Amino acid sequence: MTPGFDTIDLLDGQVFQVTWDLGRRCSYDCSYCPSHRHDQHSPFASLDDLKKNVHFIFKYISLYMKYRSYKSASINFTGGEPTIHPNFAELIEHTRVEFESQYANKFKCTMAVTSNGAMNKKVAEAILKNLNHITISYHAEASVILKEQVKRRIVQFSKEGPALGFNISINVMFHAAYFEECLGLCQWLDSMEIRYVPRIIGEEPESASNFAHSYTQAQLEWFKNYWNENTAKVNYE
Repeated sequence: MTPGFDTIDLLDGQVFQVTWDLGRRCSYDCSYCPSHRHDQHSPFASLDDLKKNVHFIFKYISLYMKYRSYKSASINFTGGEPTIHPNFAELIEHTRVEFESQYANKFKCTMAVTSNGAMNKKVAEAILKNLNHITISYHAEASVILKEQVKRRIVQFSKEGPALGFNISINVMFHAAYFEECLGLCQWLDSMEIRYVPRIIGEEPESASNFAHSYTQAQLEWFKNYWNENTAKVNYE
């Protein structure tokens, strides 16, 4: 007999969320990302260890689901930059197969990744095949070559995703010194009818200037107008 209580749902959506941090290693070195969030030297976990973690995570979720009325979970891979792990494609395929073969009849589970989007085509294909969602954050400090690759991946996910039930979210990190470039990216996304969210850089205290950008009045007006227009659209619809 199931006990007469439910676990606490911390989010309105009631989905049991697992955020899996694959490590600090990142292909970027953004000035506004503190060192405790990224580096370019941390070792990668072995595929063997990652597979053991997959087994543990699903057993853990399954245990919780016994006491939940809303039997839905999500797993989000993050970092650092998770897609640069040399076994990332194998990991997400293993995660999907284990869920489908052992747990799909017990609870629902969506799988996602948060990324800078600069992965190669092969990794992107694995993401489309094995996951349900990607959140891409565009960082203007990256090299031109990497940023062009990000745009190719955005096009790939946007074109191929819908038929697979896969969707994409885009955060445009508005670097104050690259504001015009970020505006140009937004216009490009608009032309392709791809939704995005412009993000102000400012997670850390203002005393840490790299981590909290100072914007001109004109730049702040752009943000204000953007949100006013989009709020009006949402209310109208």
